[in-house]
Amino acid sequence: MKIKMVVVDMDGTFLNDQNTYNQQRFMELFEQLKRQQIKFVVASGSQFQRLQGQFASVKDNLDFISQNGALVHHGHELIAAEAINERDLQQALQLIAREFTQNYMMQTTISGVKKTYVDRQTPMEVLQIIKRYYYAVELVDDFFAVTAAAVHDQITKIGVTFADPNNYQTLVNQLRTKLPATLASQNSGFNTELIGNAGVDKVTGINRLQERYGIASDQIMTFGDNENDLKMLQMTPYGFAMQNATAQFKQQVNNVTQADNNHDGVLATIQQMIE
Repeated sequence: MKIKMVVVDMDGTFLNDQNTYNQQRFMELFEQLKRQQIKFVVASGSQFQRLQGQFASVKDNLDFISQNGALVHHGHELIAAEAINERDLQQALQLIAREFTQNYMMQTTISGVKKTYVDRQTPMEVLQIIKRYYYAVELVDDFFAVTAAAVHDQITKIGVTFADPNNYQTLVNQLRTKLPATLASQNSGFNTELIGNAGVDKVTGINRLQERYGIASDQIMTFGDNENDLKMLQMTPYGFAMQNATAQFKQQVNNVTQADNNHDGVLATIQQMIE
């Protein structure tokens, strides 16, 4: 079966540990993909604006699945947005404020289509970390009063990063158990959970693009390294876990790249497959 779409996660997958990638090698490969009419899709828990910045020279020719599937774009064109309803948003924010903020949280964010909203009182060193993953950031005076109407945006994700990695899984289980049934939380790496509408993930974003382009699941290659990538690696015979992923993660996927994220593992595998 001919490959018609390549979908890549970013952090720990396409990006190396310095948050960059081999741009010359990518551009050469991208030209090959275009000649073969293969779509290149970026699928990440990150903000859309950040993803576009990382592919600035070709951003208008790519598809972007951001915020773990909550947003789907072609270039700048918004194809789909999964906004959290007001009641769910307030319940989730109250839960975080009541049970997690004081002792357990390192950072919290609220993301929409236009921007990511951060408490103005956030320490500068934490804000610098946030801005590594969110390019369009607005500081707000009352974080827990952020609503779609207040910021004139569609709210799509709440991000929570836990400070203690040793207690992470316990806190995640507690968070997931107490969320409204219509919301779900997904691990996005770096001790961070992204909360959004239940049933929305990277696969639902891919499905939107499959409908748009008429591409079957066995015509797609996918690459990832983390929990929020697992479903998209399992949806196709050509799902690849990264060599640098955990042993437990790799055992759940049919294919593993030969090279890790620091040695162009994604680019090398795509090159082999399309040739």
